[in-house]
Amino acid sequence: MYGHDMQPAPARHYNSETALTTKVILSVTPTEGVYGGINQAQSRPPLVFLHRPFNLNRSRLAHGTTVLSSHTAFDEFLTVGYNTALATRLGLNSEGCECVQGYKGDPERRIGIVGRVSSTIGELTARISEEFGAWDEVHGFSNEEHAAPVDVVAIMNAFHAEEVQRVLDTAATRNWISMPADGGRVMYLTGQARVPGLEAAMKKGIRVVCVGHRAAEEWGIRYLAHRLREQWPPLVVDEVYEVEEVVPRPPKRQRAEAQERESPPPPEQGGTQVEVQSP
Repeated sequence: MYGHDMQPAPARHYNSETALTTKVILSVTPTEGVYGGINQAQSRPPLVFLHRPFNLNRSRLAHGTTVLSSHTAFDEFLTVGYNTALATRLGLNSEGCECVQGYKGDPERRIGIVGRVSSTIGELTARISEEFGAWDEVHGFSNEEHAAPVDVVAIMNAFHAEEVQRVLDTAATRNWISMPADGGRVMYLTGQARVPGLEAAMKKGIRVVCVGHRAAEEWGIRYLAHRLREQWPPLVVDEVYEVEEVVPRPPKRQRAEAQERESPPPPEQGGTQVEVQSP
C-alpha cells in the first residue's frame, strides 16, 4: 500500500473508523480519467486500485489518496489465468478443475485452469463474447463448426508450446480426452496470440480463442467493480477504461545532468548540511 508520496506506508492495523472512504476508482493504468476522479471535490479521499501503476504521477494525487496495486496476483486470478469466477461463468465446474501451476522459475505461480464442460463451439464462443465483448483472434475452427462439441476448456495466462502440452497432459490424466495428442475437443482461451503456442495448438487440433491482453485485464476491473457494488451497495465505484498516455522519459544522460543541476551545493568547511523534506 502506498500513501500520497508513494513511499511504502509503515505496517499498521487497518482501522475502518479512521480510514473511511465513499468512493473507489478502478483502472488498469493511471489515466486522465483516474486523475480527474481523484481530484473531484469530495468529502473523503478516494481509494484507487491500479493493475499497472508504474507510470503513476504522484504529484497529481490529492492529499490523503490511497493507491493499491496488484500486478502478478491480478494477472493470476482475474484475467485469463487461474480464474475460477470466469471458469464458472463459462460453464466449468470449478471444484472439479485442475490448476496449471509453475511458470518462469516460480513453481508456485498459477497460470491456468483446465476443466471439463459439456458444450459446443457456438455456445462457448457466445459466452466468451458476453464476458469480453469480442476477441482478437480465433484459430482452429470456422463459423460452420458452431455445433462441434467441446469437452475441455483451458483458461491460460501463457501460450507457448510447453503450456499447450501441459493442458493436453492434464486432460489426458483426468481421462477427459483419450490421449495427449487428441486436442480436437479442447478449447484454449488466452489473451495474446503467440506464434509458438498457435503452431503447437494447431498441430494437436485444439480450438483457440485469443481475447487480447487489454480485454483480459479489463475483465478483471469489471469483476472487481461488480463484487464491490455487491458487497457495499452505498459505495461509489468508478471504472475507468482508457489507454494510458505514457510521456517518454529523457535519455539517462539528460536525467543525470538534470539531477546534478538540482543537487544542493556541498556544505562549506566546518558548516552543517541540513536536508529539508517536504511534509
